[in-house]
Amino acid sequence: MRKTAFTLIELLVVIAIIAILAAILFPVFASAKQSAKQTVCILHIRQLGMALALYRADFDDRWAPASNTVPVGPEFSPLQMWIGYDNNNTPLTRGFTGKVNEPAVNRPRLGAIDPYIKSEAIKSCPNQPRKWQMAVAYNWFNPTRPSEYYETNPRAKGKEYGPGSRESWLDSQGYLNHLAIRDSEMQEATNTLVLWEHNARVPLCNFLQPIDWEENPPVHLQYLADHFSFLHRGGSVTLWADGHTKRIVFAQLKRRMFSVRKDIYD
Repeated sequence: MRKTAFTLIELLVVIAIIAILAAILFPVFASAKQSAKQTVCILHIRQLGMALALYRADFDDRWAPASNTVPVGPEFSPLQMWIGYDNNNTPLTRGFTGKVNEPAVNRPRLGAIDPYIKSEAIKSCPNQPRKWQMAVAYNWFNPTRPSEYYETNPRAKGKEYGPGSRESWLDSQGYLNHLAIRDSEMQEATNTLVLWEHNARVPLCNFLQPIDWEENPPVHLQYLADHFSFLHRGGSVTLWADGHTKRIVFAQLKRRMFSVRKDIYD
């Protein structure tokens, strides 16, 4: 009986079909992998929101402060952040110690909400660089930072603040301290950002404060869009003051989302 075999043309056709299928399926697999990582981040951010809620329940309905001087011995930085990490891996710079986007070299300093966190893993994003300690940001305004927007809307100057930073001041040693809001001060909980993912030296963020904008974010400034949305396909996983979480893209942002007070905007 005569044996049959693939001809060269038939073999090339099979290889071409496999290559076409691979080109179609690989992006689908990559997208599914990214979606799975995003789902993990949503679960992590939601648990951080629960930790913040538990903190409020124990501290007379007050949100966790962004940072405060609370010395606990020479091994740690005197500054306690709202969330714990090694914030003693670099010296004091502009009110803060340590860099969260640099590796830990010391034992982590417990943050204000750490007693309510069951796993250190929820502080991390699966997409963050391995050397980072975390990539989460607490909504924050710097009252000493100038902004072109305050020329456009003088009513907003000194009256924009996040949940953990209604008041801010430097102590005698140069550490930045904060007084957080009571939950009753929140004007629109469903429309106020609390946390999102980003790249910065501390787990706080006021990256859009200095820009003159209100309704339309500065999409032409790519470095700002990249700061907010480089971890999840052009968007960021966010937590809002009423406890809900969702992914949002840079172009969807409004300035009023970042401020506890809304009556200062037109």
